[in-house]
Amino acid sequence: MVEVTEKMIDWHLLTKKDTIKIYFCYTPLCGTCKLAKQMLEIWNQKYSNTTIYSVNINVNRNLAMKWQIKSVPYLAVFVNGLKAHEFYAFHSLETLNAN
Repeated sequence: MVEVTEKMIDWHLLTKKDTIKIYFCYTPLCGTCKLAKQMLEIWNQKYSNTTIYSVNINVNRNLAMKWQIKSVPYLAVFVNGLKAHEFYAFHSLETLNAN
């Protein structure tokens, strides 16, 4: 996972350099976020051609308001600069693969 800031995300989405961008939003003290991060790291090993960007919402509060994030952990998938999927629950790797 690559840690990014809100300004970096704005640049990613403006340039639309890649067709798919995945952002994992978390807070450092969230236990569920740590479990979700581990799950995403395992998923990312299988799909190593995909980069998952992590965002500390405590530091990037404006992003949380702009994306209307209700809770963490939160995963947003953007396709060509537009939000295509969002996840609040990380039940299993199969759940991530199905979407």
